[in-house]
Amino acid sequence: EMLRHALRLRAAAPAGRFSRHSGTVASPATDNAPVLGWMGRPETDANRPLEEDEFFPARTPADVDREHFREAPSVRFWNAWRHDDSKSPAASVADILAQISAATKSPADAAYWAYHVFRSSWFLGQGAAGMLVSSVAGAGPDAAPTLSRARAGAAAAERLVSEAVQVYKQDLKRVNDGTHRAPYDMDPRHRQFNPAFVADKSLRFASEARSTLRKHAAATKQRASPESGREATEAADAVPGTRVWLSSPLYPDYYLNTFHWQTDGWLSKESAKVYEVSTETLFVGRQDAMQRTALAPLREWFDETQQSATGENVKLLEMACGTGRFLTFTRDTYPQIDAVGLDLSPFYLAEARENAQYWERFTAGVTSSRFVKNAGNKKTQKRVASLATEALRQVGSLAKAAGVPTPPLPAALREAVETFSAAEDEKTRYVPSLGRCEFVQAAAESMPFPDESFDAVTCVYLFHELPPAVRREAAREAARVLKPGGVFILADSIQLGDRPRVDAHLGRFGDFNEPYYRSWLREDTVELFGERGAGLEPWTKELCSSTKVLSFRKPLK
Repeated sequence: EMLRHALRLRAAAPAGRFSRHSGTVASPATDNAPVLGWMGRPETDANRPLEEDEFFPARTPADVDREHFREAPSVRFWNAWRHDDSKSPAASVADILAQISAATKSPADAAYWAYHVFRSSWFLGQGAAGMLVSSVAGAGPDAAPTLSRARAGAAAAERLVSEAVQVYKQDLKRVNDGTHRAPYDMDPRHRQFNPAFVADKSLRFASEARSTLRKHAAATKQRASPESGREATEAADAVPGTRVWLSSPLYPDYYLNTFHWQTDGWLSKESAKVYEVSTETLFVGRQDAMQRTALAPLREWFDETQQSATGENVKLLEMACGTGRFLTFTRDTYPQIDAVGLDLSPFYLAEARENAQYWERFTAGVTSSRFVKNAGNKKTQKRVASLATEALRQVGSLAKAAGVPTPPLPAALREAVETFSAAEDEKTRYVPSLGRCEFVQAAAESMPFPDESFDAVTCVYLFHELPPAVRREAAREAARVLKPGGVFILADSIQLGDRPRVDAHLGRFGDFNEPYYRSWLREDTVELFGERGAGLEPWTKELCSSTKVLSFRKPLK
């Protein structure tokens, strides 16, 4: 009911206010309780005038990037893109469906969109349920499910869905260009279409969302108190729940932080099991596609160096592999690559191994189309179609209750949702044997590998969680283990100047117990990884929504 009212009254919602007052930078104004949007995201991305100060330098990281990297078209697109807040909800929905229809050129495209519409719908519902449960339970930032808060959440969610469509268009183009394969989890036989698997993830998320927002509320209250100064705000132990349950000399001090306010930080099985669904809910299902942007420079490196199309005789390291999900997409595109996943958490490494083993079992025996051969499995097809149509029905019911007319799905997309099967190009999927995959527990700043061990090194969403001094150590380590001529690919949060319209509130994510995030927003990656830092040469740059991908090459001797 709260969400229904939110959609009805969205147009009347007051604009979110942000200021850069003494004590915090790029944070919500605290003279009144901040109006949160989707999972803490702002209500609008309207451009705001900025003045130079310690947080908003005149020369941004994006300015530096422009002088050193070859920028892909995605950089210009995301630099300028914004959601049109002036449109009514009905007009926004119609525009989104028109974009999907225009981007659907083949049955395989329709299958891609059917899956991702279903995916974002599910995560949208998941996030709304989590926010509602947290508000009712008194775990929200002001412990009350106010209408203004609901309006802000609905408006931000609408914008993020629109943004997700742009991400999926970019991802689908890479698929059709041969940059990487279509997501293997689109196959209806994947476990994520199993109701028991979905229920387990939903229950874990509901519990985690309540805990996370309760801790965030306590931190927000402490920052707003007159006694709270800047040092207290940034102290690692300023708020109860900031430190993990474990004290150990085996881990660096910065690592013993409950990043994102997640339970146990990186140091429990429960944290590892809920991480993927939590982060995908935050991004309304687009995180996988953002991460796959890192496969674009990897493909270019493969082509330039004339490597085997299957990855044979190529050795790749993923630093801070976490749950190993991105590594499965890498291996799915290059099944014979020899991969090593490195992480400091034994719990996340165990989850990464389980994901790797599941992908290997899932891949075994698949010799060509993932969809054509499954079309005869009527039981699986019916179950998946039921899940997809139910998710879309719930979204449609919510819109109808809010008085928002929704146009019908494009015909090709509707058919794909109903059957959830479509023909891929007939390409041989059989590989004689998969490449090796090993896992190593170690810190990125102190890796136990000989010099020049890997042809390629990838790193996804690590550097914004490292203290500045540790970033430099990790950068040098990445360069040290990379072979001459090899490629290092960094995927992390966008920085100041990458998307100027969001600069004014970009630092808000730091309020979710990300103590080093704001310093990352200003980090000069050319100085960090380039000639004066780790000794690598800047190569390419891509943007995809909240993610930037930079690639570097190690000079030949």
